[in-house]
Amino acid sequence: MIQGQGLASLAPSITATLLALGGEDRLAMISDFCPTVGDLPRGGTALSPDLERILRSGAKILLARSAAGVPVDALGRIGVPVMLPWSNVEDLCFSIEKLGEISAKEENARELAQRMRSGMAPTDSPQSPRILLVIGGPLDRSGGPWVIRDESLHGQALRAAGYRNALVDPLPGAPKISLEALIEMNPDGIIHLIPAEESSDSNREAVISSYSGIPGLKALSRGAIGTIHDPTILDEGPGLLKLVGQLKETIQKLPLMVSEAPR
Repeated sequence: MIQGQGLASLAPSITATLLALGGEDRLAMISDFCPTVGDLPRGGTALSPDLERILRSGAKILLARSAAGVPVDALGRIGVPVMLPWSNVEDLCFSIEKLGEISAKEENARELAQRMRSGMAPTDSPQSPRILLVIGGPLDRSGGPWVIRDESLHGQALRAAGYRNALVDPLPGAPKISLEALIEMNPDGIIHLIPAEESSDSNREAVISSYSGIPGLKALSRGAIGTIHDPTILDEGPGLLKLVGQLKETIQKLPLMVSEAPR
């Protein structure tokens, strides 16, 4: 077990987890994409770390999510790289407990991991409404929507909320679908996840109007298109539990006109 040394977090989800565990005093540096944490310096990203800035921060344990392209050898020349799996709920819980060991917050980590396992457990059924999760604001009609994959952590949050993902087939490459694929999919409801502060009804109307004229789209004809605004909505840390609640609350207000949504 590695303890007693400064930590460099190279991912927002890792930083959010350490904060949730009460281990912020161990942080010596955060990534460029993390929300501000006091006056902590930034040191690039996991894929493009700024080795000089990391070295100057005094961090000795370099935390990154496991992914192709992370320069582990380069990181190993200035500290101890720790690669954390983060692709599903069990990976997430394993990494939470690992971060608890590293930050000397083992009990907090065990409690958080248990809450994640319970709160992210699927509650959908074959009769649950089919919901498409779209990333960002009004639909880009020229290129089609950026969407949430079923197997992703956000996709698992949707299932934990009690709904099926309308996007069931594997999606190679970028998480984007064409308008033709959207029409063929014809989800019961559409929710836009917008990483911004809470907005007005006019912004929701702008999202809905961006679908106007798309033929046969039942979510449009029934008014079953909603939005969730939250600056951290795309994070993949403990905030996923908040997202489960936001999805339940938002989707239950939609006139889905299918079998009753789980409550």
